Amino acid sequence: MRHEPAMCQPSRPVVARGRLGLGDVRQVEARTRTFRALDYRYGGGWCSDAVAVQQMWASRLLAGICGDAVRRRLSAALADLTNLVGWTAFDSGRADLAHATFDRALDLAGAGDDVVLVSNICYRKGRVFLHYNEPWPALAAFRRGERVAAAGGSSLMVSVLRANMAWAYAMLGDCRQATAWLGRARAAFDEADLTDVPPYVAFFGETDLMAMAGTVHNELATTADPGYAAAAITELTEVVNSYTDAMARSKAFCLTMLATSHLVNGDADHAVEVADAALAGAASLNSTRLTDRLRPLWAQAHRRRTNADARDLADRIADLHVAA
Repeated sequence: MRHEPAMCQPSRPVVARGRLGLGDVRQVEARTRTFRALDYRYGGGWCSDAVAVQQMWASRLLAGICGDAVRRRLSAALADLTNLVGWTAFDSGRADLAHATFDRALDLAGAGDDVVLVSNICYRKGRVFLHYNEPWPALAAFRRGERVAAAGGSSLMVSVLRANMAWAYAMLGDCRQATAWLGRARAAFDEADLTDVPPYVAFFGETDLMAMAGTVHNELATTADPGYAAAAITELTEVVNSYTDAMARSKAFCLTMLATSHLVNGDADHAVEVADAALAGAASLNSTRLTDRLRPLWAQAHRRRTNADARDLADRIADLHVAA
């Protein structure tokens, strides 16, 4: 039986007395950083309720008295916290709640004049669409986010959005567009200033850019051309060796794709070895999204049921879905 990390218990709410100041805003920002780290490490299912309670309490600060500058920063801080609430809802399998929460976050980010945060929320809305096999709405969200990120001068967010556009095109089996947008994502990343990065995009460094390349090539290997599996294997192997325990969910995602590419590449032995690590990660995380992301691996294993290793892997994934 899994036990909830102690830090995922609802923390004491942010409550301001008298006139609001930057100290009150910094408390909201600090709580958001804490919950974001927990989401990366343990999955949204561990802390989605706690972060939602925190957001509800922190939103009461909007009724307080403060100057315009403090109110803008407070609105942006609440937008980021609300953005995280939406993300943990998504990771817990609640897509409708995620979209509604992201829409509220967009309103708050607008009030806070934080256009880069707006672009990040668009990215996260697009990821919900992508997860549920809706690449066209995902592309619309990513394109909106790319325009806003460019207007806000954030090459890093432009890179994030372009990489995800590449994934959407790969899902459609469009090799030309997928590889072109992946190249544009690299170009934007190379232009980015990584010395002053907002916390909501701090995850996206060289490792995550390579993870996106592996993701795109793995997707193309299953939708368009199995020959892309070799590139995905090279990229994803390097990525899983780079991720620390702090990014346990991202590592587990990459392990599932790496195992999938090994199967597509005709190497069932390696696929099972990698899949064992992915399944171990799934057992230690509370992420409906991770369980869902095992489906492509199951599909590839099921197609190869004449191979005993592949058949056993397909059966174990099926059992995990039944248990979930």
